[in-house]
Amino acid sequence: MLRIKTVADTLTVLRVFLALWIFWLGITAGPSALPTVVTLLMLCWATDLLDGPLARRDPARQQTWIGDHDLEADLAVALGVLGYLSASGYVTPATAMGYVVLGGLLMWYYRSPQLGWALQAPPYSGMLYVALRDGLRHGLWAVGWIAFTVVVTWPRFPKETIPAFLRGMRELGASQKPLDQNRK
Repeated sequence: MLRIKTVADTLTVLRVFLALWIFWLGITAGPSALPTVVTLLMLCWATDLLDGPLARRDPARQQTWIGDHDLEADLAVALGVLGYLSASGYVTPATAMGYVVLGGLLMWYYRSPQLGWALQAPPYSGMLYVALRDGLRHGLWAVGWIAFTVVVTWPRFPKETIPAFLRGMRELGASQKPLDQNRK
């Protein structure tokens, strides 16, 4: 019998493979793959939109290793996008590597999911900018997808997601120690 949690975990794992595909397209096809990359990115966002609610509906309420690493799958997508942007010449390799190193150090030090959410924004913003500039139709589809996602998640988005993000960012600013040390 197929469990709901298995479907949710499969969507999370799929996101990692899509991230690798996005990066691979940057290496092999460059800017000409932009429409495909934007489509794959929206597919990644769709799997992210679905995996959480599906996991919460699982009657067993079982935590899995994959579910515990959902943020890492999200970050893999952002890295795939950044890799695509760099390999395609939209961002210099030095800028991309600097961002990866700085983001990795910050995540290692703070271990904050909210910081992980924030680190996804620049690669996604860069991709949206490039898509709107060089592939307007696909860029508009991506913006439309984001608007759709906000509408669909609206009750949860302003009541839970935004406050959790702001609270997490305040905790980073209020402390010079990683969050794990503050909880002891």
